[in-house]
Amino acid sequence: MQQLIDYINQYVRLNEEAISELCKLAEQDLWNKNEFILEAGQRCNKIWFVKSGMVRKFHLFNGKEITTWIHCENEFFTSVSAYFHKSLSNEIIQTCEPTETICITRENSILLSKVPQIVTFTNILMGEQFAGIDQNTKEFNMMNAREKYKYLQKIAPEMIKRAKLGYIASIMGITQETLSRIRKRL
Repeated sequence: MQQLIDYINQYVRLNEEAISELCKLAEQDLWNKNEFILEAGQRCNKIWFVKSGMVRKFHLFNGKEITTWIHCENEFFTSVSAYFHKSLSNEIIQTCEPTETICITRENSILLSKVPQIVTFTNILMGEQFAGIDQNTKEFNMMNAREKYKYLQKIAPEMIKRAKLGYIASIMGITQETLSRIRKRL
C-alpha cells in the first residue's frame, strides 16, 4: 500500500486520516500472466493501480485484437467508459506478466470522496490524464510510424522495453513487421 501512498503524496500530502481510510478501503490483488482482469461484457466497478507488472487494454474489431494501451508500474487503469457510465465493458484488460494491483471499488471510491486530500488528488490526476490523452492523440495523429515509435519511447519507456512488439504495433496502428523494420533502423 505504501507505493500507492507515495504516488499520491507526489501530488497532495495525505494526512494520517486519509492514509487510514485508503488502507481500509483499497484492496490488493495478485494476477498471473495472461489473466483477465476485465472481460468484454462485464461490468467495471473498479479502478486499479499497478503496483508491479504490466496490463494491456484492448478490444476486438472484426475478430482482431486492437491494443489501446499498456499500463506499467505506478499507473492507474480501468475501462473508463464502462466505469463512469456504469455500463458493460467493450474493453478487455489482461495481464502481460505476473502483476500486483491495488484496486478501489466504486462503493469504496464514494466513501473516499469524503476525504479532502483524496478528492484533490483525484481532480489533479483526472486533469493530467485528460491533458495527456488530448496531447498524445494530437501528437499521434500528426506523426509517421517512426515518429510514433520514438514518441512512445519518450512517454512510455517501460512499455517499450517490456511489451510484445505486436501489442506496441497495434497501439501505433501498424503491422509488427513494419515496427520491426523501424526498430532496426534506430
